[in-house]
Amino acid sequence: MGRKLLADPHLPRKLKEGRPQDVLPCIYCYTCISAIYIQEHARCAVNPETCFESLRPAPPAAATRKRVVVVGGGPGGMEAARRLDRAGHEVVLLERGDQLGGTLRFAALAYAANERLLDWLARQVEASHVEVRLGTVATPELLRSLSADAVVVATGARRSMPPIPGSDLPHVFSGDDLRRLVLGESSEALEKKTGWTTRLATKIGAATGMTANLDFVRRATHQWMPLGKRIAIVGGELVGLELAEFLSERGRTVGVVDDVPRLGAGLTIVRRMRLIEELEEHGVTLRAGASDIRIEAECVRFTDAAGQGAAILADHVIVAKGASGDLALAEQLRAASFAVHVVGDCRGVSYIEGAMRSAAEVAAAI
Repeated sequence: MGRKLLADPHLPRKLKEGRPQDVLPCIYCYTCISAIYIQEHARCAVNPETCFESLRPAPPAAATRKRVVVVGGGPGGMEAARRLDRAGHEVVLLERGDQLGGTLRFAALAYAANERLLDWLARQVEASHVEVRLGTVATPELLRSLSADAVVVATGARRSMPPIPGSDLPHVFSGDDLRRLVLGESSEALEKKTGWTTRLATKIGAATGMTANLDFVRRATHQWMPLGKRIAIVGGELVGLELAEFLSERGRTVGVVDDVPRLGAGLTIVRRMRLIEELEEHGVTLRAGASDIRIEAECVRFTDAAGQGAAILADHVIVAKGASGDLALAEQLRAASFAVHVVGDCRGVSYIEGAMRSAAEVAAAI
């Protein structure tokens, strides 16, 4: 109960009132516990007020009710929208996809505890006065028609393929390719890399709504995935390691290689220690400090940390790196004279904790 109460100190009252669905869930990221190891102030990834109550008090109701448009329905956008609504603003949430969640949906697939936060955010938005518009692309013209007093941009990071020799080979997927593949989405690049049976299965899953059910996808991928038995992952940060865990649990032989000296960036120290140990127990190859990484038809070759040539055999290669902040839309809207605030990964990759914290800060500032 300790970590549960850090995530939501009102948990006992909400349960007593018969509102378990309103309890902000702990996602077992170990942010709170990891702070002890590095002598930092305790904090919570999903609740930015926890242990900072004197510095981040609950904001009062807005003195002036504003019409705020939030662009992006990922965790940062949903959290900003619900907080702005709670403060008394009129909020419109625009999401270009056909469902809320953003990259949190894929993160929830790879690490099931994240789905609790995804579901909680979706429920909170649904129960609020926020107007949600799916399948909607934000443009200056649309925002003017909505008479936006302020705009919150929460469109996430830019994910570009890093310049790795061989990254254009047909058996190489980017992180976005894999996310679309598993969640039933499509793209021109993905269609060139998959067979007709895979494309048909993806379309059927999307049309029937099966791929929108993360628990179904999580169970179904134990039986079938359009990936070979040997997977090499280039990129050993949070995304790459959680993806390695996901694939190894589904019977794949997985190897992770990166040029960084230490794997696990983005993971808290306790979560990293546990995940690295579990991956090694599952037989996942972990190679940090590599150089001259290059992708070939049947393997990923590199020079290891000792200066020796090495390779990871692979039927498919997944490049899980290359994410960076993306302020293009924010700058476009500022140039069009909108009052713009930025939250989440579009201002620099900061994962769930950064999304929730920046959403709280922006909502308090508007």
